[in-house]
Amino acid sequence: MEKLEALRRRIRNLDSALLGLIAERMELAREIGREKLRAGIPLRDFEVEKRVLDRAAVVAHEAGLAPELASAVMGSLIDEACRVQEVERHAAYSGAAETVLVVGGRGRMGRWFGRFFASQGHAVRVLDRNPDDGELADAGTLAAGLEGATLALIAVPMEQVAESLDEIAVAGFGGTVCEIASLKGHLAPALARARAAGLAVTSIHPMFGPGVRTLAGRVICLCDCGVPRATEHVAGLFRDTAATLVPLSIERHDEIAAYVLGLSHLSNLVFARALAQSGLALGELSAVGSSTFQAQLATTAAVAGESPELYFAIQKLNAATPRVHAGLARAVEEITRWIAEGRLDAFAEAMAEARRWLEAGAPRAGG
Repeated sequence: MEKLEALRRRIRNLDSALLGLIAERMELAREIGREKLRAGIPLRDFEVEKRVLDRAAVVAHEAGLAPELASAVMGSLIDEACRVQEVERHAAYSGAAETVLVVGGRGRMGRWFGRFFASQGHAVRVLDRNPDDGELADAGTLAAGLEGATLALIAVPMEQVAESLDEIAVAGFGGTVCEIASLKGHLAPALARARAAGLAVTSIHPMFGPGVRTLAGRVICLCDCGVPRATEHVAGLFRDTAATLVPLSIERHDEIAAYVLGLSHLSNLVFARALAQSGLALGELSAVGSSTFQAQLATTAAVAGESPELYFAIQKLNAATPRVHAGLARAVEEITRWIAEGRLDAFAEAMAEARRWLEAGAPRAGG
Protein backbone atom coordinates (compact mmCIF):
# COMPACT_ATOMS: atom_id res chain seq x y z
CA MET A 1 0.00 0.00 0.00
CA GLU A 2 2.89 2.38 0.72
CA LYS A 3 4.29 1.82 -2.77
CA LEU A 4 0.85 2.35 -4.31
CA GLU A 5 0.41 5.62 -2.44
CA ALA A 6 3.88 6.73 -3.51
CA LEU A 7 3.04 6.02 -7.15
CA ARG A 8 -0.23 7.96 -6.83
CA ARG A 9 1.72 10.84 -5.30
CA ARG A 10 4.01 10.89 -8.32
CA ILE A 11 0.99 10.99 -10.63
CA ARG A 12 -0.49 13.92 -8.68
CA ASN A 13 2.81 15.77 -8.99
CA LEU A 14 2.95 15.05 -12.72
CA ASP A 15 -0.65 16.25 -13.11
CA SER A 16 0.26 19.54 -11.42
CA ALA A 17 3.32 19.88 -13.63
CA LEU A 18 1.27 19.15 -16.77
CA LEU A 19 -1.34 21.77 -15.87
CA GLY A 20 1.42 24.28 -15.17
CA LEU A 21 2.92 23.62 -18.61
CA ILE A 22 -0.50 23.99 -20.22
CA ALA A 23 -0.97 27.36 -18.48
CA GLU A 24 2.44 28.43 -19.80
CA ARG A 25 1.45 27.29 -23.30
CA MET A 26 -1.76 29.34 -23.12
CA GLU A 27 0.17 32.46 -22.13
CA LEU A 28 2.45 31.95 -25.14
CA ALA A 29 -0.67 31.49 -27.30
CA ARG A 30 -1.93 34.88 -26.09
CA GLU A 31 1.36 36.50 -27.04
CA ILE A 32 1.24 34.86 -30.47
CA GLY A 33 -2.31 36.15 -30.89
CA ARG A 34 -1.18 39.71 -30.12
CA GLU A 35 1.66 39.41 -32.65
CA LYS A 36 -0.77 38.08 -35.28
CA LEU A 37 -3.09 41.02 -34.64
CA ARG A 38 -0.26 43.54 -34.98
CA ALA A 39 0.94 41.88 -38.20
CA GLY A 40 -2.56 41.55 -39.65
CA ILE A 41 -2.25 37.76 -39.83
CA PRO A 42 -5.43 35.60 -39.66
CA LEU A 43 -6.04 33.96 -36.30
CA ARG A 44 -6.18 30.39 -37.55
CA ASP A 45 -3.40 28.83 -39.66
CA PHE A 46 -4.33 25.27 -40.59
CA GLU A 47 -0.89 24.55 -42.07
CA VAL A 48 0.77 25.37 -38.75
CA GLU A 49 -1.83 23.32 -36.88
CA LYS A 50 -1.11 20.33 -39.12
CA ARG A 51 2.62 20.64 -38.41
CA VAL A 52 1.88 20.71 -34.66
CA LEU A 53 -0.25 17.56 -34.91
CA ASP A 54 2.28 15.77 -37.14
CA ARG A 55 5.09 16.64 -34.74
CA ALA A 56 3.03 15.39 -31.80
CA ALA A 57 2.38 12.09 -33.61
CA VAL A 58 6.13 11.57 -34.09
CA VAL A 59 6.91 12.37 -30.45
CA ALA A 60 4.06 10.09 -29.31
CA HIS A 61 5.39 7.24 -31.43
CA GLU A 62 8.91 7.67 -30.00
CA ALA A 63 7.47 7.70 -26.47
CA GLY A 64 5.37 4.59 -27.08
CA LEU A 65 2.06 6.46 -26.88
CA ALA A 66 -1.01 5.95 -29.04
CA PRO A 67 -1.20 8.53 -31.86
CA GLU A 68 -4.90 9.00 -31.10
CA LEU A 69 -4.00 10.21 -27.60
CA ALA A 70 -1.50 12.73 -28.96
CA SER A 71 -4.00 13.94 -31.55
CA ALA A 72 -6.76 14.37 -28.95
CA VAL A 73 -4.54 16.22 -26.48
CA MET A 74 -2.94 18.53 -29.04
CA GLY A 75 -6.27 19.15 -30.77
CA SER A 76 -7.77 20.31 -27.48
CA LEU A 77 -4.78 22.56 -26.82
CA ILE A 78 -5.04 24.09 -30.31
CA ASP A 79 -8.76 24.78 -29.81
CA GLU A 80 -8.13 26.39 -26.43
CA ALA A 81 -5.29 28.48 -27.87
CA CYS A 82 -7.62 29.74 -30.61
CA ARG A 83 -10.24 30.53 -27.97
CA VAL A 84 -7.94 32.63 -25.79
CA GLN A 85 -6.54 34.43 -28.84
CA GLU A 86 -10.03 35.21 -30.11
CA VAL A 87 -11.21 36.53 -26.73
CA GLU A 88 -8.50 39.17 -26.99
CA ARG A 89 -9.42 39.91 -30.60
CA HIS A 90 -13.00 40.56 -29.57
CA ALA A 91 -11.80 43.27 -27.25
CA ALA A 92 -9.68 44.65 -30.08
CA TYR A 93 -12.55 45.08 -32.58
CA SER A 94 -11.29 47.69 -35.05
CA GLY A 95 -14.58 49.29 -36.05
CA ALA A 96 -16.66 51.93 -34.33
CA ALA A 97 -18.69 50.82 -31.31
CA GLU A 98 -22.34 50.16 -32.14
CA THR A 99 -25.61 50.08 -30.26
CA VAL A 100 -27.29 46.74 -30.88
CA LEU A 101 -30.82 45.59 -30.13
CA VAL A 102 -31.16 41.81 -30.00
CA VAL A 103 -34.80 40.87 -30.56
CA GLY A 104 -35.22 37.50 -28.87
CA GLY A 105 -32.08 38.13 -26.86
CA ARG A 106 -32.92 35.68 -24.08
CA GLY A 107 -33.23 32.72 -26.39
CA ARG A 108 -30.19 30.49 -26.77
CA MET A 109 -28.77 32.04 -29.94
CA GLY A 110 -29.99 35.52 -29.04
CA ARG A 111 -28.11 35.27 -25.77
CA TRP A 112 -24.97 34.10 -27.61
CA PHE A 113 -25.06 37.07 -29.98
CA GLY A 114 -25.75 39.47 -27.13
CA ARG A 115 -22.66 38.25 -25.29
CA PHE A 116 -20.62 38.30 -28.49
CA PHE A 117 -21.46 41.91 -29.30
CA ALA A 118 -20.90 42.97 -25.70
CA SER A 119 -17.47 41.29 -25.74
CA GLN A 120 -16.56 43.42 -28.77
CA GLY A 121 -17.34 46.61 -26.91
CA HIS A 122 -20.77 47.30 -28.38
CA ALA A 123 -23.68 48.54 -26.29
CA VAL A 124 -26.32 45.78 -26.24
CA ARG A 125 -30.00 45.92 -25.38
CA VAL A 126 -32.39 42.97 -25.34
CA LEU A 127 -36.05 42.70 -26.25
CA ASP A 128 -37.66 39.43 -25.25
CA ARG A 129 -40.93 38.07 -23.92
CA ASN A 130 -39.09 36.03 -21.31
CA PRO A 131 -38.42 37.61 -17.89
CA ASP A 132 -35.42 39.91 -17.53
CA ASP A 133 -32.44 38.00 -16.13
CA GLY A 134 -30.32 41.11 -15.66
CA GLU A 135 -27.45 39.86 -17.86
CA LEU A 136 -27.93 42.51 -20.55
CA ALA A 137 -29.88 45.77 -20.54
CA ASP A 138 -33.59 45.28 -21.09
CA ALA A 139 -35.08 47.48 -23.83
CA GLY A 140 -38.61 47.27 -22.44
CA THR A 141 -40.32 48.08 -25.73
CA LEU A 142 -39.42 47.84 -29.41
CA ALA A 143 -39.49 51.62 -29.79
CA ALA A 144 -37.15 52.10 -26.85
CA GLY A 145 -34.80 49.38 -28.10
CA LEU A 146 -34.60 50.84 -31.61
CA GLU A 147 -33.98 54.38 -30.42
CA GLY A 148 -30.34 55.19 -31.13
CA ALA A 149 -29.57 51.64 -32.27
CA THR A 150 -27.37 51.05 -35.31
CA LEU A 151 -28.23 47.36 -35.63
CA ALA A 152 -31.30 45.28 -34.85
CA LEU A 153 -30.55 41.56 -34.78
CA ILE A 154 -33.60 39.28 -34.99
CA ALA A 155 -33.02 36.00 -33.10
CA VAL A 156 -36.60 34.83 -32.58
CA PRO A 157 -37.96 31.39 -33.66
CA MET A 158 -38.22 31.00 -37.45
CA GLU A 159 -42.01 31.26 -37.47
CA GLN A 160 -41.83 34.68 -35.75
CA VAL A 161 -39.15 36.34 -37.90
CA ALA A 162 -41.59 37.75 -40.47
CA GLU A 163 -43.67 39.37 -37.71
CA SER A 164 -40.54 40.96 -36.21
CA LEU A 165 -39.46 42.31 -39.60
CA ASP A 166 -42.90 43.85 -40.15
CA GLU A 167 -42.90 45.46 -36.70
CA ILE A 168 -39.46 47.00 -37.21
CA ALA A 169 -40.52 48.28 -40.64
CA VAL A 170 -43.62 49.94 -39.15
CA ALA A 171 -41.36 51.59 -36.54
CA GLY A 172 -39.37 53.24 -39.35
CA PHE A 173 -36.00 52.05 -38.10
CA GLY A 174 -33.06 53.73 -39.85
CA GLY A 175 -30.28 51.29 -38.91
CA THR A 176 -29.38 47.86 -40.23
CA VAL A 177 -31.70 44.91 -39.64
CA CYS A 178 -30.29 41.37 -39.68
CA GLU A 179 -32.10 38.10 -39.10
CA ILE A 180 -30.37 34.79 -38.29
CA ALA A 181 -32.97 32.11 -39.17
CA SER A 182 -31.78 28.64 -40.21
CA LEU A 183 -33.90 28.88 -43.37
CA LYS A 184 -34.50 31.87 -45.63
CA GLY A 185 -36.88 30.98 -48.48
CA HIS A 186 -40.06 31.19 -46.40
CA LEU A 187 -39.04 34.73 -45.37
CA ALA A 188 -38.83 36.06 -48.95
CA PRO A 189 -42.19 37.90 -48.80
CA ALA A 190 -41.37 39.51 -45.45
CA LEU A 191 -37.88 40.49 -46.66
CA ALA A 192 -39.43 42.05 -49.78
CA ARG A 193 -41.86 44.03 -47.61
CA ALA A 194 -38.95 45.19 -45.45
CA ARG A 195 -37.02 46.43 -48.49
CA ALA A 196 -40.09 48.18 -49.85
CA ALA A 197 -40.49 49.92 -46.50
CA GLY A 198 -36.93 51.23 -46.76
CA LEU A 199 -35.27 48.92 -44.23
CA ALA A 200 -31.57 48.18 -44.68
CA VAL A 201 -32.16 44.47 -44.24
CA THR A 202 -29.81 41.50 -44.55
CA SER A 203 -29.60 37.90 -43.39
CA ILE A 204 -26.98 35.59 -41.89
CA HIS A 205 -26.99 31.99 -40.76
CA PRO A 206 -24.48 31.02 -38.05
CA MET A 207 -23.59 27.39 -38.77
CA PHE A 208 -23.04 26.61 -35.10
CA GLY A 209 -25.02 26.36 -31.89
CA PRO A 210 -25.06 28.47 -28.74
CA GLY A 211 -22.50 26.27 -26.99
CA VAL A 212 -19.49 27.40 -29.05
CA ARG A 213 -16.83 29.35 -27.16
CA THR A 214 -14.88 30.57 -30.17
CA LEU A 215 -15.54 31.32 -33.83
CA ALA A 216 -12.30 29.65 -34.91
CA GLY A 217 -13.18 27.16 -37.63
CA ARG A 218 -16.86 28.23 -37.64
CA VAL A 219 -18.88 29.33 -40.66
CA ILE A 220 -21.34 32.21 -40.98
CA CYS A 221 -23.42 32.30 -44.17
CA LEU A 222 -24.10 35.78 -45.57
CA CYS A 223 -27.33 36.03 -47.55
CA ASP A 224 -27.73 39.42 -49.23
CA CYS A 225 -31.36 40.49 -49.37
CA GLY A 226 -31.01 43.20 -51.98
CA VAL A 227 -29.38 45.83 -49.77
CA PRO A 228 -25.59 45.31 -50.17
CA ARG A 229 -24.65 48.04 -47.68
CA ALA A 230 -26.57 46.18 -44.96
CA THR A 231 -24.77 42.93 -45.75
CA GLU A 232 -21.40 44.70 -45.73
CA HIS A 233 -22.24 46.35 -42.39
CA VAL A 234 -22.94 43.01 -40.73
CA ALA A 235 -20.00 41.25 -42.41
CA GLY A 236 -17.71 43.91 -40.98
CA LEU A 237 -18.75 42.98 -37.45
CA PHE A 238 -17.22 39.51 -37.91
CA ARG A 239 -14.11 40.26 -39.97
CA ASP A 240 -11.93 40.68 -36.89
CA THR A 241 -12.90 37.20 -35.71
CA ALA A 242 -11.74 33.80 -36.95
CA ALA A 243 -15.11 32.98 -38.52
CA THR A 244 -15.27 32.04 -42.20
CA LEU A 245 -17.86 34.17 -44.03
CA VAL A 246 -19.58 32.38 -46.92
CA PRO A 247 -21.80 34.46 -49.25
CA LEU A 248 -24.85 32.59 -50.57
CA SER A 249 -28.05 33.55 -52.31
CA ILE A 250 -31.19 32.80 -50.33
CA GLU A 251 -32.16 30.08 -52.79
CA ARG A 252 -28.76 28.40 -52.74
CA HIS A 253 -28.61 28.66 -48.95
CA ASP A 254 -31.83 26.70 -48.49
CA GLU A 255 -30.83 24.08 -51.06
CA ILE A 256 -27.57 23.45 -49.19
CA ALA A 257 -29.28 23.63 -45.79
CA ALA A 258 -31.65 20.86 -46.87
CA TYR A 259 -28.64 18.54 -46.86
CA VAL A 260 -26.22 19.89 -44.23
CA LEU A 261 -29.07 20.41 -41.75
CA GLY A 262 -32.17 18.57 -42.94
CA LEU A 263 -30.57 15.33 -44.13
CA SER A 264 -28.08 15.11 -41.27
CA HIS A 265 -30.83 15.69 -38.70
CA LEU A 266 -33.17 13.22 -40.41
CA SER A 267 -30.54 10.48 -40.69
CA ASN A 268 -29.72 10.71 -37.00
CA LEU A 269 -33.37 10.82 -35.96
CA VAL A 270 -34.10 7.71 -38.06
CA PHE A 271 -31.10 6.00 -36.45
CA ALA A 272 -32.36 6.97 -32.97
CA ARG A 273 -35.90 5.84 -33.69
CA ALA A 274 -34.74 2.46 -35.01
CA LEU A 275 -32.66 1.95 -31.84
CA ALA A 276 -35.47 3.06 -29.54
CA GLN A 277 -37.84 0.57 -31.18
CA SER A 278 -35.33 -2.30 -31.27
CA GLY A 279 -36.32 -3.69 -27.88
CA LEU A 280 -32.68 -3.56 -26.77
CA ALA A 281 -31.36 -1.39 -23.93
CA LEU A 282 -28.80 1.31 -24.65
CA GLY A 283 -26.42 -0.15 -22.07
CA GLU A 284 -26.52 -3.54 -23.74
CA LEU A 285 -25.73 -2.03 -27.15
CA SER A 286 -23.03 0.32 -25.86
CA ALA A 287 -21.27 -2.49 -23.98
CA VAL A 288 -20.35 -4.15 -27.27
CA GLY A 289 -20.68 -1.17 -29.62
CA SER A 290 -18.00 -0.64 -32.24
CA SER A 291 -16.15 2.66 -32.60
CA THR A 292 -18.42 3.47 -35.56
CA PHE A 293 -21.52 2.83 -33.45
CA GLN A 294 -20.21 4.92 -30.56
CA ALA A 295 -19.34 7.85 -32.85
CA GLN A 296 -22.77 7.73 -34.50
CA LEU A 297 -24.46 7.41 -31.12
CA ALA A 298 -22.68 10.54 -29.83
CA THR A 299 -23.89 12.56 -32.82
CA THR A 300 -27.39 11.14 -32.52
CA ALA A 301 -27.56 11.98 -28.81
CA ALA A 302 -26.67 15.59 -29.60
CA VAL A 303 -29.40 15.77 -32.26
CA ALA A 304 -32.03 14.12 -30.04
CA GLY A 305 -31.31 16.66 -27.31
CA GLU A 306 -32.13 19.66 -29.51
CA SER A 307 -35.41 21.56 -29.81
CA PRO A 308 -38.15 19.49 -31.55
CA GLU A 309 -39.83 22.73 -32.66
CA LEU A 310 -36.68 23.99 -34.39
CA TYR A 311 -35.83 20.67 -36.01
CA PHE A 312 -39.40 20.19 -37.23
CA ALA A 313 -39.40 23.71 -38.71
CA ILE A 314 -36.11 23.01 -40.52
CA GLN A 315 -37.79 20.03 -42.21
CA LYS A 316 -41.18 21.65 -42.77
CA LEU A 317 -40.25 25.13 -44.02
CA ASN A 318 -37.60 24.18 -46.58
CA ALA A 319 -38.94 23.82 -50.13
CA ALA A 320 -36.06 21.42 -50.92
CA THR A 321 -37.03 18.97 -48.17
CA PRO A 322 -39.21 16.64 -50.33
CA ARG A 323 -36.28 16.08 -52.72
CA VAL A 324 -33.97 15.23 -49.83
CA HIS A 325 -36.50 12.86 -48.25
CA ALA A 326 -37.05 11.14 -51.61
CA GLY A 327 -33.30 10.74 -52.07
CA LEU A 328 -32.88 9.18 -48.63
CA ALA A 329 -35.82 6.81 -49.18
CA ARG A 330 -34.42 5.81 -52.58
CA ALA A 331 -30.96 5.11 -51.13
CA VAL A 332 -32.42 2.93 -48.35
CA GLU A 333 -34.63 1.06 -50.84
CA GLU A 334 -31.73 0.40 -53.23
CA ILE A 335 -29.33 -0.86 -50.57
CA THR A 336 -32.04 -3.01 -48.98
CA ARG A 337 -32.88 -4.54 -52.36
CA TRP A 338 -29.25 -5.23 -53.27
CA ILE A 339 -28.71 -7.08 -49.99
CA ALA A 340 -31.92 -9.11 -50.44
CA GLU A 341 -30.88 -10.03 -54.00
CA GLY A 342 -27.29 -10.83 -53.05
CA ARG A 343 -25.98 -8.01 -55.27
CA LEU A 344 -22.47 -7.54 -53.86
CA ASP A 345 -21.44 -5.84 -57.12
CA ALA A 346 -24.04 -3.07 -56.75
CA PHE A 347 -23.35 -2.72 -53.02
CA ALA A 348 -19.58 -2.43 -53.62
CA GLU A 349 -20.04 0.07 -56.45
CA ALA A 350 -22.23 2.24 -54.23
CA MET A 351 -19.48 2.29 -51.59
CA ALA A 352 -16.87 3.07 -54.28
CA GLU A 353 -19.05 5.90 -55.61
CA ALA A 354 -19.29 7.32 -52.09
CA ARG A 355 -15.50 7.14 -51.67
CA ARG A 356 -14.94 8.88 -55.02
CA TRP A 357 -17.33 11.66 -54.05
CA LEU A 358 -15.69 12.10 -50.65
CA GLU A 359 -12.15 12.05 -52.03
CA ALA A 360 -12.99 14.56 -54.79
CA GLY A 361 -14.09 17.11 -52.21
CA ALA A 362 -11.57 16.33 -49.47
CA PRO A 363 -9.75 19.48 -48.29
CA ARG A 364 -6.01 19.65 -48.90
CA ALA A 365 -3.72 19.35 -45.89
CA GLY A 366 -3.65 22.67 -44.12
CA GLY A 367 -6.66 23.94 -46.10
